[in-house]
Amino acid sequence: MVTTKDTVWLISLLIYVIVGTVEATILEQHAMIEYLLHKVEALERNQEECSSYQRKMFLELKYVKNKLQDAERRISELEAIVYNTGSDEYSEHLSVTMESQPAHKPTNKTGTNVIKEHNIGSTPDLKRMNSRKSGIVERDGITTEHIGFCATLYKGEVPVHASEIILFDNVLQNEGNGFNKQTGIFTCPLSGIYFFSLSILVQPGSAIDVYIIVNGQIIAKSYAYGVNYSDQGSISSIVRCEAGQNVWIGVYGGTQLYGGLYTSFSGFFLWGDPKGSR
Repeated sequence: MVTTKDTVWLISLLIYVIVGTVEATILEQHAMIEYLLHKVEALERNQEECSSYQRKMFLELKYVKNKLQDAERRISELEAIVYNTGSDEYSEHLSVTMESQPAHKPTNKTGTNVIKEHNIGSTPDLKRMNSRKSGIVERDGITTEHIGFCATLYKGEVPVHASEIILFDNVLQNEGNGFNKQTGIFTCPLSGIYFFSLSILVQPGSAIDVYIIVNGQIIAKSYAYGVNYSDQGSISSIVRCEAGQNVWIGVYGGTQLYGGLYTSFSGFFLWGDPKGSR
């Protein structure tokens, strides 16, 4: 026979079991909620990282685009300075003048054809070369000739070391054959005024310090330091060089350059010494 005491004990035991089951269920639900919250936080972090990466890539692309546009603008300006020294009108006049000249043409000591410019009033008969085959030109005693080069790094990441000469493996132009791809050195064929330009690019986390060097003397410096993004440095200089002097790009500090045509070295001959001053 079940007594009242037994009934109370059974009810208490049942309540204890039910409460324990409910508590276990609640703990499981809490654990599931914590897990789901962690997953949501991880997804939010991934989304933020993706958005941050997309913003970073957008800014880098915009930076590179601006650099390219600036480089194109500078190249156009340089081309205008070098080549736009006359008009078609002068070229036609030159052709007529050349046809009317005697068959014999004066030459310099090396036998190269020399064309002298004569002024008629304020308008020069000769403003530029009609063809590169014409050789050396003397304008009011100043010698000019087609000498110039442009070389780039075609490879991507290129390791470098301090005190070494950068070797540009992709030669785009080498008028006068003054640039040596194997040594990275340009040897001046003539004495006179030259223009040199350098552009370098480093990846994020890299830095480099380089010089334009003429016969062992530093004439210009360029520095690039990529913190969170790639960085590009550039420098140009006009300098007097003697025939036979060497020009190269030397590394002062840094371990790596990025090529891909972003890093380049170029130069060209502007004019020579006035006649009689050499």
